[in-house]
Amino acid sequence: MQKRRRSVSGDADEISDSTDMSSACDRRARDRDLAIGQHRDQSSMARQILRSRGVGSNCSVGVVRWWFVSACLLSWTLAAIAQLSESDVRALQEIRNNLEDLPGSSFFSSWNFSTDSATNPCDSFKGVQCYVVDGVQRVVVLNIGEPTAGSPGLKGTLSEAVGRLTALAQFSIVPGAVSGSIPWTLGSLTNLQFLGLYGNKFAGNIPWQMSNLNRLQSVILTDNQLSGPIPDGVAKLPSLSTLSVANNKLSGELPDFSAATSLKHLDLTKNELTGKLPLLPYGIKYVSLANNRLGGGLDRLTGLRSLTYLDLGSNELTGEVLAEAFSFPLQYLLLDRNRLSGSLYIPLPCKIEVVDLSYNNLSGSVPTALAGVKNLYLNNNRFSGMVPPIYAFNLQSAVVETLFLQNNFLIGLTNLLPGMSLPADVTLCFQFNCGLPPLQSACPSRGGRDDTRPILDCLNPELTHDGDHP
Repeated sequence: MQKRRRSVSGDADEISDSTDMSSACDRRARDRDLAIGQHRDQSSMARQILRSRGVGSNCSVGVVRWWFVSACLLSWTLAAIAQLSESDVRALQEIRNNLEDLPGSSFFSSWNFSTDSATNPCDSFKGVQCYVVDGVQRVVVLNIGEPTAGSPGLKGTLSEAVGRLTALAQFSIVPGAVSGSIPWTLGSLTNLQFLGLYGNKFAGNIPWQMSNLNRLQSVILTDNQLSGPIPDGVAKLPSLSTLSVANNKLSGELPDFSAATSLKHLDLTKNELTGKLPLLPYGIKYVSLANNRLGGGLDRLTGLRSLTYLDLGSNELTGEVLAEAFSFPLQYLLLDRNRLSGSLYIPLPCKIEVVDLSYNNLSGSVPTALAGVKNLYLNNNRFSGMVPPIYAFNLQSAVVETLFLQNNFLIGLTNLLPGMSLPADVTLCFQFNCGLPPLQSACPSRGGRDDTRPILDCLNPELTHDGDHP
């Protein structure tokens, strides 16, 4: 099994918390139904009072009918009066004027402002959902673009008029070619809970005005061309659960996230971020900061005992691997392609799906405690000595599915002898060490040019420079 590096793409299924936004509409609908229900309760109460006072059935029926008709009239009146606010209509029109369907998309075919059907976009516009506020309908959900997989999306720019949709709780644009900057007016959407603008061509900075959005739970801006730093205020939003701005051009040092106590998912993979690892809230579960230029040690990971996924690969991190990390409930620990050094100290056996410590400067012996890891990548380091015998047993019993040990200074693998066979779905690579590979299992093309290291390398490993072999 090969390792897989996971990151949030444009899929709203990745973020289960984002479904809370549609539930806000359900709650508001229930509030409306409750108001009508109160009128019905009043009708029932009036009937009971009349009967208790000995009023005849004919009179009782008449009064009850009057209450029922009044309740119906109230409901019909609310429906008739509740047209979309003029401000929201104008905002939608300005948004439409700045965007258009790419060839193959027909999303805006229902957005017709020139016919009677346009008098209430809540009933006829795709992607628009509304709720009655003070007798006027307001847009609470705006999902622009065809949601079907493979839809070509839209092009154009996002108008600042979106900031006038102040009742908005959920806003997204499907992946496409929408460009320009993210409007600073988003900072006016104080009811916003979900923002998804992934997979487009947005550029410029993340607006600092978004620091005002205290109800914001999910921000997904992955796969754009955004630059500059992450605003300090965004990193402190009290309700923020998911922040994904992977595959952009963000730069500068990361802010302190420790005040974002609701944060569970942070993905800033493939940017140009520098400085040290950020302070993170103790309850965070998913952290991916891979493919940046982050440096310093791993000490800021101390205490993150809820982590299930940690990817810090392809950075410039130094120092030793934090022993405490192996006690976290991790399923993925990816620290490959850094400058980590020293020996691995792991006090207790751990069972993790994937551990990747490849392409570092780690030395010493291969820890016995890692023998229960299903997919273990220790290649391209400076490990030496014999591999503990439990690894041979776990390979043969398929407890370990992938073991990459190539390009180290290892002597051999105890209890695994030449000619022995492994299960078909198990991969062992032992090339370019100081002993012959015990099995000729499949190795990646970059596993090394030779089966073993030159004898002089093995006698003087401190003279062997990093990068001599891929």
